[in-house]
Amino acid sequence: MQKAVSRFRLQSSAFARKDETEKIEPKRMVFLSVEGDQTERTYFQNLNDYLDTQLIQIEVLRHRRGDGYSDPKYVIELLEEYIDVRQGDLIPKELPKAFTEKYSKDFIQEYIAGDSRLTKKERKQFSEDLIKIGIDIKYRQYLQAFRKDEDYFAIVLDRDRGSHSKQLMQECLDKCNQEGYGCFVTNPCFEFWLLLHLCDVKSEFSPEELEELYSNQTNSNRHTKVSCEVSKRAHHAKTITSDKFRKLYYPGIPQAIKNAESFSGSFPELFDHLGTNLPKLLDILEFHV
Repeated sequence: MQKAVSRFRLQSSAFARKDETEKIEPKRMVFLSVEGDQTERTYFQNLNDYLDTQLIQIEVLRHRRGDGYSDPKYVIELLEEYIDVRQGDLIPKELPKAFTEKYSKDFIQEYIAGDSRLTKKERKQFSEDLIKIGIDIKYRQYLQAFRKDEDYFAIVLDRDRGSHSKQLMQECLDKCNQEGYGCFVTNPCFEFWLLLHLCDVKSEFSPEELEELYSNQTNSNRHTKVSCEVSKRAHHAKTITSDKFRKLYYPGIPQAIKNAESFSGSFPELFDHLGTNLPKLLDILEFHV
């Protein structure tokens, strides 16, 4: 797969930083690059509250809004950009020509080293110019602090047959297998995983209705079939609040895992049938209710 022209995607103007006196360093971090910026992110962030954070913790990578982020290839690129940061590239070696003409290599190294010869104004301007080319230096510094040999890297995707071809999904899976990344897919979309928390899908829906869930058409209210069924039961927008997670999704996880057994849970069948392999991610997270 070819990389997109605009490859700098790690960017967040709002992310949780724990107070240094309260921060717990887990033995293992699980870094997730997810397709949706709201539902998936808030689900996994809330899940952190129920993990043994001395042992394991989830970090959901934040990305720039827009620019066609629903393409699964971009989800992989976001993860790989973080891995570059993790390996030492706080500021990428390859930068736009106009940027390198304005800032020399020596200046960039002095900035990274925190050289006191740079004025506050120079540092502020440099940071702002980095943002203009898609590099959020503060977020990168925050992420670079997490580095353990046992860490795990994965992507979370929707099957979304209306937008993603089977060939594209297979390419993403092949890439993940090649690089050792986890690849977690829900067919047709992440909301189906949420629905498995909320009801016994297999017994509650007729074969015709299950086909409608699989097709997942959008209705006049801009809901898809699956998101509409979730909304009927959970009554929340795309963002999952901590209260909704505590009341609905956390206690529903064992049932969701059990319900998922009635549907496809492995590749390549998962590309063509209702289902999810997210229970395998819960195993990796050593999740216990």
